[in-house]
Amino acid sequence: MIKKEIRSAVKNALQRYDKTAKYHEKVLDNACEIVRNIMLNEVFRMSPHSLQRFCKGYGYDVPLTVLTEASSGIYYTTLPKNIVYFPDRASGVRRVATAVQSGTKFFPMDQREWDLAMTGLYINVVRDKIGYIVTPTRIEYFGMTGAVLNDGVRADLIIPFSEYADTDVVLYPEHTLEDGSGYIDRIVNYLKDKPKVDLIDDNKDSE
Repeated sequence: MIKKEIRSAVKNALQRYDKTAKYHEKVLDNACEIVRNIMLNEVFRMSPHSLQRFCKGYGYDVPLTVLTEASSGIYYTTLPKNIVYFPDRASGVRRVATAVQSGTKFFPMDQREWDLAMTGLYINVVRDKIGYIVTPTRIEYFGMTGAVLNDGVRADLIIPFSEYADTDVVLYPEHTLEDGSGYIDRIVNYLKDKPKVDLIDDNKDSE
C-alpha cells in the first residue's frame, strides 16, 4: 500500500467516540513508524538477510556521489535519507554496489575493523573489495578505487515511515502475531489506549 492508504486504513479502523473527533495525521504517522520499526527488528532477529525485501534503492537513476573529506582524506557518501538502525554492521544500509556492473564488491565493517585495516595489514593488497561503515549521516569507505570514485555508487536503504512521500509504496513486514494481528492491527492496538482528542501539530488539545 502507499503511505496515505496505510494512514487511511488505520484511521478508519480506530474506534470513534463521536462524529467530530479525529487523530492528527502526525500522531498516526508516528504510530505507523514505531510499529513498522518494531516489526522490521523482528524480521532482523528471524533472518537479517530478509531485510533486503524492505529496502528502497537510491542511485539507480543517478548514482550517489562519492566525496572526499579534505581534512581526513576519508571517502564518503552522504545518506540521501534517514535510515532505520539495526544492531549489525550494515545497519539501515543493507547493500552498496557500484553504479555499473563490475567485479568490485562492498562489505560492511565496524569501527574496530576499520581501525585495524588502517594499520596497513594484508587487507591493503585487496583491490576488488571496498569496506563501508554506516554513520548517522553518511557512508564511509575503506579501499576506495578511482573508478568507483568517478562513477559513484548505488545503495539500498531501509528508511523510516516518515521519510516516504504520501504516494510512495511503503514496504512493511507481513508476519503476524499468534492472534493473527498484522501491521495495521498492531498500529490500531498501539493507538487504542491513547487519549481520543482532536490534536494539533504540537500534540496538545485543541483550544
